[in-house]
Amino acid sequence: MNKGFTLAEVLITLGIIGIVAAMTLPTLVQKNQEKVTVDKVKVAYSLINQAYMLAKNQNGDINYWFTENSKFETNDDGSFVQNDSGRTNQDIFWDKLSPYLKIATRCKANESTCKKPDKLYTLTGNVRNIDLKSYSIINLANGMTVIGGWISNINCKEKDSCGDFAVDINGIENPPNSTGKDIFYFSILQSSISTIFKNQEMETYCNIQNTSESKSNGYACTRWIISNENMDYLHCSDLSWEGKTKCK
Repeated sequence: MNKGFTLAEVLITLGIIGIVAAMTLPTLVQKNQEKVTVDKVKVAYSLINQAYMLAKNQNGDINYWFTENSKFETNDDGSFVQNDSGRTNQDIFWDKLSPYLKIATRCKANESTCKKPDKLYTLTGNVRNIDLKSYSIINLANGMTVIGGWISNINCKEKDSCGDFAVDINGIENPPNSTGKDIFYFSILQSSISTIFKNQEMETYCNIQNTSESKSNGYACTRWIISNENMDYLHCSDLSWEGKTKCK
């Protein structure tokens, strides 16, 4: 007598497999997407840091690249825009790095030829009060977009930031355009490109549950990714630099 599964048994087994898959697949997909993001942030960090090193070798110390500090002004709706010196400094910085980057298109700070989103968002989805019309947009050949750059101190010291810029790892035209999710900030040091906010608290600057912070939540997530190679800050709010580095 041949033994085998009945049709009912097969259907029950397939049903159980389907339920388990439905429960676990979204988590697996999410983890894979986060791993892809982590890898892209590391790639952006490496590419621009290498370009910066080459630019310094060619053009000398960054302290001699600029003549005036950048300043922020506000437009009619209260959004921050960079003044003329800020726009000029952005263009100077990327003029020197551009030969060492594979660039698809570049829109300088005063140009309007590149498509720029109307809004950027914090980690928690709050609208940031930044007017991108005064920022340069550099679309790299790998699909990433470099956003602006703010030279806040033209005489920066080794441990002080000269300024910062952001990289949108999936391109500026693609959502969510949120700091800590697809937009990541980097500092410009005299010695190298670095992650921003080295000593800032996770609960304020990389916390998915901190809805009170209006503009800077997500800034420290770049350092978190480079240091810990995960995006668990999207899933729990009790992480710390010296303590818990994963949700589980």
